[in-house]
Amino acid sequence: MNFKTDIENRIKTDFGEKSSEVFKILESAINKTDYLKTDRVIRCIIFLSEKSIEKLKSNIEVAIFDPRDVMFWAEYTNREEFGSAKRVRDFNKVFEDSEINVTEN
Repeated sequence: MNFKTDIENRIKTDFGEKSSEVFKILESAINKTDYLKTDRVIRCIIFLSEKSIEKLKSNIEVAIFDPRDVMFWAEYTNREEFGSAKRVRDFNKVFEDSEINVTEN
């Protein structure tokens, strides 16, 4: 699979020597679960993984069950307070622009 340049760069930056393993893990998950193939979901998974392969795997499992969870966790703050969640990131955009001009969907 060909990942967008910003996604490839973020994986290489965050995971360094382990980046090839991360690419394999993501590709395997996407091949099994086609709806994970969106750039937004992939960016959210990587962002939430915090440079940890274990967290990466965990977030992939969450996204397989319901990708809206990883999108919510990655893009919003104040999630615990009912009705107070605020969108602060938009991972439809590349990593570098994800926090610029964020609007609610």
